[in-house]
Amino acid sequence: MRLALAGREVDGERAAFAATVLLAGATFWLVPRLPMSDLPQHAAQVALWHDLLTGASKWQPLLYLNYFTPYLVGEGAALALSFVLPVSAALKAVLFLAYLGFVASCMALRVRFGGDRRLDWLFVPGYFGYACALGLYTFLVAAPLGVLFMVLAHRYASRPSPAAGALLCLADVVLFFSHGLVFLFANTIGGLFLLLSVRSWPRLLPAALPYVGAGLLCVVYALVQMRGDTAFTVETYKSGWYWDLTRLDFVAFTTGGPVGRRFNADWAMGALVVLALGAPLALGARFNRSDRNAYVPLAITCLIWLAAPMAALNFGALYPRFAIFLLPAWAFVFTPPAAGRERRDLAGALWLPILCWAFLVVRCEQLIAFGKESETFEDVLAAAEPGARAVALIFDPLSPAAGDVVAYFHFPLWYQAEKGGLVDYNFAGTPAQIVRYRPDRLPATFLTPNWTWRRPEDLDWARDETTYRYYFVRSIRPLPDGFFPGGRCAPALVKSSGPWSLFENVSCHRG
Repeated sequence: MRLALAGREVDGERAAFAATVLLAGATFWLVPRLPMSDLPQHAAQVALWHDLLTGASKWQPLLYLNYFTPYLVGEGAALALSFVLPVSAALKAVLFLAYLGFVASCMALRVRFGGDRRLDWLFVPGYFGYACALGLYTFLVAAPLGVLFMVLAHRYASRPSPAAGALLCLADVVLFFSHGLVFLFANTIGGLFLLLSVRSWPRLLPAALPYVGAGLLCVVYALVQMRGDTAFTVETYKSGWYWDLTRLDFVAFTTGGPVGRRFNADWAMGALVVLALGAPLALGARFNRSDRNAYVPLAITCLIWLAAPMAALNFGALYPRFAIFLLPAWAFVFTPPAAGRERRDLAGALWLPILCWAFLVVRCEQLIAFGKESETFEDVLAAAEPGARAVALIFDPLSPAAGDVVAYFHFPLWYQAEKGGLVDYNFAGTPAQIVRYRPDRLPATFLTPNWTWRRPEDLDWARDETTYRYYFVRSIRPLPDGFFPGGRCAPALVKSSGPWSLFENVSCHRG
């Protein structure tokens, strides 16, 4: 697929691939607010961090900054951009660059393995799957750094040297401060590269020093966390394994998020993944016989798929988020066909591009529909005065437009991100965040058995009636009888638009 342009020969397939990657990344800018569940929380974190640094936050007595956290890189990048861009645009810019970096780092690792460049198309859609739908912003930013670490680890394993080890150690520190799970994932793969490449124990032990340093960093972090504030040790997720047929959803999670009560997958999009997985075989690609390291990322990804829990400790959506690596890891195990055995027919050449374009068409349609669906939120956001304390009461987080069961869980946090308020449930009440509540100022809401963002009906009005001025409510049905208290402290309806309502505590709040 070569074209002659202005007297020069151009690789049409590479040009189409580059254009597709840029268009895919540009979808982050397609609508004002993205259907990414946790993204408003990260935007709120960045906005609070910015205001605390500039002295513009009225919430300083309630909060402090925690820099020893694995979330530092992703939110720090958005913070830097927030001085020249609105917070939402800063996060979109970081996600756009992270997506380009993910594709580029996957291509670099494919080159290290001697892989088939025709399969680079498999790096295009997976970034927009489960992790993206849940808005796992720091995980998404860390993903390209994790793959880049694998590139450095593979190079180091093939030829260990002090200089390469120092570079690997530096990359590991950056990765640690990007995301703990990606750090563990990439280090496991890098460690296996080393074990498979260096078989001599006298050589292996000194070569393993960069990974020993990574382990020590984990120990230090664990000790600091153990000595930290006990107020932040509340378990936010119940451990769960879900070892049943729903594990097959992992394949569909490559291109889609959760759509049901048990966070099951949308297999309409999953069909594209199945076709994409078959493409290397249809194109005549061969399994890699020259570098067995090429199988390690796929092996670890599948191990997580089959063995990791759905939730553990303070991590939710544990194993499904790693679906982002499934298609790239599958591409890594193939090399180009033998000379003269390449498929040269047009259908073979267009197989993967057409699948990627079909995926982008569906994604763009969903985003545009979500943009229209979420317009009603702008009405209630505009009705709220800046700088107040608020609580999110989301009875119906589902977005029919985006096909996402959790799209609206944290949407009211845009009030905190854009209007200087402070909204609960808030990530500032969890241990790994940069901006955290002071232990003695943690809202009582966080200490109840059921979080209000999951079960808004459990909000204790008698306890919290003086804390919050605004209540952002999303419900497609009328609120239960007696949900709001009567008497002097009864909240008054300020604005209603579609499923959104804004209530104000006009008599009793102090915040």
